[in-house]
Amino acid sequence: MKQEEDRRERVANLGSGRDYLAGAINVDLYAEKADIRHDLASIPYPFDDNSFDRIRMLNIIEHLDNPIDVMREIHRIGADGCLVDIRVPHFRSASLYEDITHVRGFAWRTFDVFLGDGTVYGEYADFRFEMVSRAYTPYLFPWLYRLLSRFPVLTDNLLSKYIPMASIEFRLRVSKVR
Repeated sequence: MKQEEDRRERVANLGSGRDYLAGAINVDLYAEKADIRHDLASIPYPFDDNSFDRIRMLNIIEHLDNPIDVMREIHRIGADGCLVDIRVPHFRSASLYEDITHVRGFAWRTFDVFLGDGTVYGEYADFRFEMVSRAYTPYLFPWLYRLLSRFPVLTDNLLSKYIPMASIEFRLRVSKVR
């Protein structure tokens, strides 16, 4: 029994809202049900270094003023190899503008700044993630968004003007090897 407990995945559901995840540590300031009450704009988070094997931040980071500091904090509390699932509104999504609390939208390559082999605009971070996967999420017709995800530069720069984007889902892996 002790070995089973030791092998259990440690999961943080940051900004859990109404999406309370059984077996995870659900963190939210305003949700009716949360395991820990914390404002995710307030850093540091109330966790030790390397506390989690998996971190979820679905529809949260777009509400926060400083995504670089938030990603640094996620890197700190995630163990090496921790999987980080992030969903954010696409920069051309109507939902980006419908919610007055949204600070920014995101593009396909927004998180590339945290990758060792990223191709976007400079060195803003002294920590690294690996990109596991990313995909546009559909309003309708999932097959169409799978296709659009195969051509992200074309989609972000041109096609998203004509085909509505909802959000982008990223799966990153914490990399603590320097």
